[in-house]
Amino acid sequence: MKVVVVNAFERGNRGDAALLGVAIQQVRDAFPRAVVVIAGFEEPGERPAFDGARNIGSIRRSAGDETATRAARIARKASALALGVVAALPGGGRAVPFLAALLPREMRDEVLAVTDADLVLSLGGGYLNARPDLPSDLNIAFLLLPLWLAQRAGVPTVLGPQSFGPFPRRRQRWMVRRVVGRAVAAVAREDISVVRLAEAGVGEPTVLRGVDSAFAFRSRSRRLWRAELGVGKEERLVLVTARRHLPAGQQETYEAAMAAAVRRALDCDAHVVLVPQVTCAFQGDDDRPVNARLAAQAGPHARLHVLDDATIDHHDVHALYGAADFILGTRFHSVIFGLTSGVPCAAVEYDHKTRGIMADLGLEEWVVRMSDARGTVVADLLDRLLLSGDDYRRHLRAVLPEYTERAGDFTRVLRAAVPR
Repeated sequence: MKVVVVNAFERGNRGDAALLGVAIQQVRDAFPRAVVVIAGFEEPGERPAFDGARNIGSIRRSAGDETATRAARIARKASALALGVVAALPGGGRAVPFLAALLPREMRDEVLAVTDADLVLSLGGGYLNARPDLPSDLNIAFLLLPLWLAQRAGVPTVLGPQSFGPFPRRRQRWMVRRVVGRAVAAVAREDISVVRLAEAGVGEPTVLRGVDSAFAFRSRSRRLWRAELGVGKEERLVLVTARRHLPAGQQETYEAAMAAAVRRALDCDAHVVLVPQVTCAFQGDDDRPVNARLAAQAGPHARLHVLDDATIDHHDVHALYGAADFILGTRFHSVIFGLTSGVPCAAVEYDHKTRGIMADLGLEEWVVRMSDARGTVVADLLDRLLLSGDDYRRHLRAVLPEYTERAGDFTRVLRAAVPR
């Protein structure tokens, strides 16, 4: 049996790396003899495998390869979209594997893999959303293309636990309805995503309500972070994640508010670690420049630690969050990593997944919108968190076991997707 995991991203995004690791393990749990192949965003020559599953690259990676010329990228995009149009024609699904021979190798490999698979799984995450513009239209098209090609070849498809939407344009909703609506299952990790899919015309029985797969992630790291950082057992340790997301002026306001929160924690005699949850070269999605600006605004301090290591993997960073007493997280998987370690967390929301999942856990009061992060708003939220640690931990012990168990239910979804 062959299972292809599509829409995987880079391991430089530690949250996405954890989701991929969990997906591979859940596929193997569901189908012990399965051969798992990854069609992801990492260059297969540089990253040939992940957790023992072979990486073949992807149409999306090849078409958006920033090392290729603009003309080459345009040609690749056009040929891939043309293949999608051919697949829509009567009998076109059978012609796609033959036409794939005309494509560059990496694109051809994904086409042949998804059309010859027994199951195609679109990795969970937060990528299937759009703005009202042409680049978003194209992004949705390329994200859905491998699922569409698989479906036209008669291969069952499943979308792992993820956030969906918004889809503000009619053509975006049409593509989602056409492809996600034909999947065996599409698992939404918050209620708002169920609503977004319904607005696009996709509902039951395809849409299932699930839990972010990161709640099923277990770190293999035994790294002694407090010893490395020089933080004693009895000293308070606060971890902070930040990111670039807003227009310039709003971003500056947000960063000033985060820096104020860092200073507040330092004033409370805590050690503060600025953690780079994401260090991806693609489109400069790297938290380290933001962390450097926060550190500069907070000022030099013996208890302020700025991690600048892009080689820390998702297992080690999970262990780091587990060593903390409190977490202030903008990157939401940093919050999930903390919650699964029993650490009280406050979250800065840049996407509806944050409030949706925190509300699931009865923790919505610990969320502030990124666009509302100004002045002392974030610092005041952190103050409340530092005073509420014991109650917060008791609440986590009450609600997390059942919620975490639900993250394992996706294995049953996978089994049900493949005809016996």
